[in-house]
Amino acid sequence: MTDATTTHTLATHLVPLRKNWGWLMGAGVILILLGVFGLAASLLFSLVSVFTFGFMMLIGGVVLLVDAFRREGWKSRMLMLAIGALYVLSGVLVFAMPLSALAGLTLFVGAALVATGVLRIVMAFQLRPMQTWIWVLVSGVLSLLLGALILVQWPASSAWVLGTFLAIELIFQGWAYVMLAQAIRSTFDGVQPKS
Repeated sequence: MTDATTTHTLATHLVPLRKNWGWLMGAGVILILLGVFGLAASLLFSLVSVFTFGFMMLIGGVVLLVDAFRREGWKSRMLMLAIGALYVLSGVLVFAMPLSALAGLTLFVGAALVATGVLRIVMAFQLRPMQTWIWVLVSGVLSLLLGALILVQWPASSAWVLGTFLAIELIFQGWAYVMLAQAIRSTFDGVQPKS
């Protein structure tokens, strides 16, 4: 009874995607291939990540500046102008000095992973009576080790860290699309769509 209900519910949710399973499968395969290429060309992907960050900072800064100029008489207008200008300046600096920006972002990622690892390890010991505490501890140790690896190899690690993270994200996203496409296909295999 539970399995039938679960299958029916899953099938109901997958109906809108039924006609597009092939596109999902194709998109998933392309993302996986792009991710695998990214693992081989991690410096290129790292630079793409930095330029994407710079572009977002530029656009965000322009939006903030336009918004600040539209709000006459607002007490915080000058602060909003300063924040917008800092965003724009950050974006310009990323494009002017991409390798320095890449090194700075990599340093930040390494430090953030070390801090996250330490906090997860502390949290694991606080959760120790629970059965899942060991998984929190393992996660914390892995984050700490990865962060330490990035920091010990910095600035040389700048050439691979962000690109590798982006490539792995693409592979997992692609794999999720492939699995979704297979679920749709197997759920409706042999069932004709209603006209």
